[in-house]
Amino acid sequence: MATATFTHLSWEPTVKSVTATFDCYAEQSPVGAYPALGAVPLAEIRDAFRSPGQDAWKDLVLMELIQAAQAGDALAHITVIRLLIPKAIKVTASSRALRLYSLDDALSIYITALWEAILTHPVTRNHRIAFSLAMDALGIVNGSVKRSNRKVTETSMDNFSDEELESYAFHEDDADPERDLAEVLAWSLSAKILTKAEVILLTRYYLAGDVPSSRETLMEEHGVSAEALRKRASRIRITLVNAVRQEVSEAGWEA
Repeated sequence: MATATFTHLSWEPTVKSVTATFDCYAEQSPVGAYPALGAVPLAEIRDAFRSPGQDAWKDLVLMELIQAAQAGDALAHITVIRLLIPKAIKVTASSRALRLYSLDDALSIYITALWEAILTHPVTRNHRIAFSLAMDALGIVNGSVKRSNRKVTETSMDNFSDEELESYAFHEDDADPERDLAEVLAWSLSAKILTKAEVILLTRYYLAGDVPSSRETLMEEHGVSAEALRKRASRIRITLVNAVRQEVSEAGWEA
C-alpha cells in the first residue's frame, strides 16, 4: 500500500475547493507514491482516467487510493473525489432527492456523501468502483435528505447557464454511453439480477443489430428457433429494465 503523502488537507465540500486542493497538492506527490499508477504522475491522473479503456487498471488505481484514504491519506481521498466530480454533477442533475436544493448546496451534499462512501467502501468490491461509489453516495444522500425537515426553494439544473455549468468543469465528453451500459450490466451481475450467461446472450443478441449471421450463430449455439431466441432475449431485457427502474425509484433518480 502507498505511504500517505498528506494526512490532513484543509478543504470544503465544493467542486471549486476539491479541484483547487487536488491541483495544489497533486503536483507535490512524487511519482511512485501510489504504485498502481506506475509512471503516471498523480497530477495527470484525470487525463489518464478520461482515456477510453483500461477499466481493470482504473479499478486497481481506485482501489489503491480508497485503501490509502481509509488508512488516513487525505490526498488519496481528495483524488478519488476529484475523479468522480463529473459523475457527481450528473447525479446531482438527476436526483429527485436534491432537486429542491441550489446547485451549490446539492453538489456540497453529494460530495460530502462521496467522502463517506469512500471511507466505507468494502475492499472486496473491486469491480466498476466508480459506479459503485456513485450509487453508494446517492444512497447516503437519499437517506440524509429524507431525515431532514429543512425547507428549501425549488431550483432546477435547467435554471443554470452553460457558463455556470462550465465553471464546474462539466463536459459532455465525460459522458460515455457504452461505459454506462457496461456499468449497468456489471451491476446486474453483482446484484444477481442476471447470470453471466444471460448478460452474454443479451449483449450478443442486441449488439448484433440486423446482422442475420450473428443471430444465426446464437440460434445454433442455443439450439433454438429465431422466435424462441427473440423471446429469451426479450425476457432477459425486461428483467434488467424492471430491476433498473426499481433501483432508480429507490435511489431517488429521475425516471
